[in-house]
Amino acid sequence: MPGPTVAAMTTHGRDPDPDRSSAPGPSADPGPASAWQRVVCVVLGMCAGHVEALRTRLAACLALRSCDGSLREARRWARAHRVPWDPLEGGLHALGARCDCEALEVVERE
Repeated sequence: MPGPTVAAMTTHGRDPDPDRSSAPGPSADPGPASAWQRVVCVVLGMCAGHVEALRTRLAACLALRSCDGSLREARRWARAHRVPWDPLEGGLHALGARCDCEALEVVERE
């Protein structure tokens, strides 16, 4: 008597272990929205989620008070998120940001 066929070993012809890599998990990073955002992520050495969190913080702080010409709020954000400051500061400078309002322009740019 012949052995079971391959289809009989699966679940009614379906793969019993489908590839779930295409379904994003709850902690999946949405990824950069544009080519510029990909550049920002690479230069700053951060994922898109961190860049968005930095953007949100800078926008909120600058809505309350004007820029003081420093990266004070970016530094505070980095400390709170345990992001190393020296590489972040160097990346912001490389992208042309010398203060919080310029950093906000860099991370908001499409």
